[in-house]
Amino acid sequence: MKKTLLFIAFLTLSLNANAQYVNVWKDGKLTFETKQKIDTEGDEDETDYDGENDVLGINMQIVTINQNVDKNSNTLKLVSREGCKNMYMAIIEDGRPFLPNYMSHYTVCRDGEDYVLNAVIYREDNKKAYDINLYCYDISVKQGVKILESFKFLD
Repeated sequence: MKKTLLFIAFLTLSLNANAQYVNVWKDGKLTFETKQKIDTEGDEDETDYDGENDVLGINMQIVTINQNVDKNSNTLKLVSREGCKNMYMAIIEDGRPFLPNYMSHYTVCRDGEDYVLNAVIYREDNKKAYDINLYCYDISVKQGVKILESFKFLD
């Protein structure tokens, strides 16, 4: 009996340790997964999203692009690097594309002691670019990249 109770307790803790919370930005029509819920406190609308929890912060903006973006160019890489420079952060590492069905790229920056992933997603279908700043307060860069890889569009 004691072994059964220990097994059930262990199983419950294991499931909770791997649980994911799906955060929804309704106006931005996208979702992303984190281990803890993101608190937005009403800081979201059609083009802006700001939120955080104890381990990360996230800021997103949607910008309409009125020109075609070449899939084979380094445009998104340059844009994500430029975002780090505009925030006066040191560029630590050039990232890579992170969403298989969309043009995307991230760059790892450093803000004091914290790492920031400055990412860009471009959607050809609606000519919108999603500028994302993911602040890694108490998560690793690798965990931050997993969050970026979890992005899904609702339309």
